[in-house]
Amino acid sequence: MRSFYRFVILAIPIFCIAVQLHGQYYDTSKPVKVAVFIPLYADDVFSETSFLTDKTNLPKNVLPGLEFYNGVMMAIDSLNAEGSRAEISIYDIKQNAKSLNTLLKSSELNNVGLIIAAITNTAELKLFADQALIKNIPIISATYPNYVGVSQNPFLVVLNSSFQAHLQGLYKHMQRYYGSQNIIAVTRKGTSETFIKSYFTALNRSPRSVPLKLKWVTIDDAYSNINTLKRSLDSTKNNVVFVASPLESFGLNIVESLSLNESYRTTAIGMPTWDNIKELDKPKYRNIEIVFSTPFLYYSQNQSLSSLINKRYKERYYSRPSDMVFKGFEMTYHFTKLLTKHKNNLVNNLSDNSFTLFNHFMLQPIRLKSASIKPDFLENRKLYFIKKQGGNVKSII
Repeated sequence: MRSFYRFVILAIPIFCIAVQLHGQYYDTSKPVKVAVFIPLYADDVFSETSFLTDKTNLPKNVLPGLEFYNGVMMAIDSLNAEGSRAEISIYDIKQNAKSLNTLLKSSELNNVGLIIAAITNTAELKLFADQALIKNIPIISATYPNYVGVSQNPFLVVLNSSFQAHLQGLYKHMQRYYGSQNIIAVTRKGTSETFIKSYFTALNRSPRSVPLKLKWVTIDDAYSNINTLKRSLDSTKNNVVFVASPLESFGLNIVESLSLNESYRTTAIGMPTWDNIKELDKPKYRNIEIVFSTPFLYYSQNQSLSSLINKRYKERYYSRPSDMVFKGFEMTYHFTKLLTKHKNNLVNNLSDNSFTLFNHFMLQPIRLKSASIKPDFLENRKLYFIKKQGGNVKSII
């Protein structure tokens, strides 16, 4: 671990890193410019070049950004090895020296053709989106699944699909694979849960689709009426249970309750938040099929590259790469290559899959109002549906 922290000390106390990638062959054209914004929280760890904390571990708020940064640096290594002509600058969103608003308006970003940002809140999203629209350059929102406050901005790309996109995808998935079955929709009292129920009710009333056969069951937070769910199960067939709440603890408790009824076969369909519930992979839930959606898939896509990244990362940092590492690597490599290929016309070619590494991004223009002339933003509508049981992946659709 000491070598890992030595790397951190060298790598993280940086507000802006400019990396020039020189081509193998003579080229008179100028390098394309990419700006990558990451929440590194360098000021929480360093004062100029001094390490501020004597704790064994880094603060938790630092780790996701650091892992994304490590992925970006691995992508830079790959681009450099290929002789790509690009200038990639990395900025700490959470630095104290300059506010994000000041930084985005500075001359440092002149002639930048692409911004990639690991945004953390709606205020940051609005600042990035506004500047992208003013400068007419694409902004890739790499991790933040939201578009609040943005309108008529075709330069904003929401790569981590929004909650609404997942709900629409889940509805279509259930129509296709469970449309003839009775579905028990389990929910609780809450703002998000009310939204989900209203959203599915509206989709069920659409004249353009065959409605799902949904039976709604509300469970209180004390789970005192959990037997209501048990009484809805049928021992003669596979039961389909849709857990209509993003609350991870609620989903886990519902699955645990279903797993206790070993004489019942059940498929539990949940929210994208289930991708983070490692508890669901435990043997005690082996009787339940688990289904959830995700826009990012790394452990089964392009396994040779995945294995290479795992190997290189372990050699360099003595740990396994997280999804944030893969996201930093994939997004920096993929979109820098697209910028190099399309240059000033990148915004019209963002769906070009020429440099796909793991995920096939399906970027669609989204209009929040049908009368809108311009798209409000572009969104990745490609979702993968993972079916797991006992920690093992049964299928990916």
